[in-house]
Amino acid sequence: MNGNEKPQDGEIYLRYNREERLKHASEAVRQMYEPNYIKRMSLLKSLTAMRSNRSSLLALGIVFALAFGSLLLTTDRQSGKICGIPVKIAYLTQDSMLYVNVVFSEVEHYAQEPLPVSVSLYTTNKETDVQDSKTIDAIYIGSTLRIPVRFEAHSFQRLEVVIRANNKTLTLKTALKE
Repeated sequence: MNGNEKPQDGEIYLRYNREERLKHASEAVRQMYEPNYIKRMSLLKSLTAMRSNRSSLLALGIVFALAFGSLLLTTDRQSGKICGIPVKIAYLTQDSMLYVNVVFSEVEHYAQEPLPVSVSLYTTNKETDVQDSKTIDAIYIGSTLRIPVRFEAHSFQRLEVVIRANNKTLTLKTALKE
């Protein structure tokens, strides 16, 4: 029976004819009704479709976040600013001597009074026991200020520089490499 005929007694008449409707449907709808059709999910939906996949994806996200965070939050810091003055440390180990240079960079238009600074240097071993220390006082007037310090190199593993100026403190740390 086609769609225009009236039903006979005892026959079931359906007004819905799937084949006719699919002829007029879009290509995507026709593909959905094919017997070998596989619905394609997005990458995120396929990764989170099951509880075990969600757990694995969450664990991977946490591991990546921790790895990225550890890169950003390293304890070594060889440069910084105190009272708006950029400061950095550099070192060199040569002939059983450790040479350290603390550099206060030049600041253009430095119109303040001369700034007294105190630089304390500490060398430590693996157990963070202080092996040697020195403190130097200087005055920053706006131009580049270099403070050279020399230590007899023993088994130093780390260098810590504490700079105090105008009731502010800046701590710079670095691991010493051979």
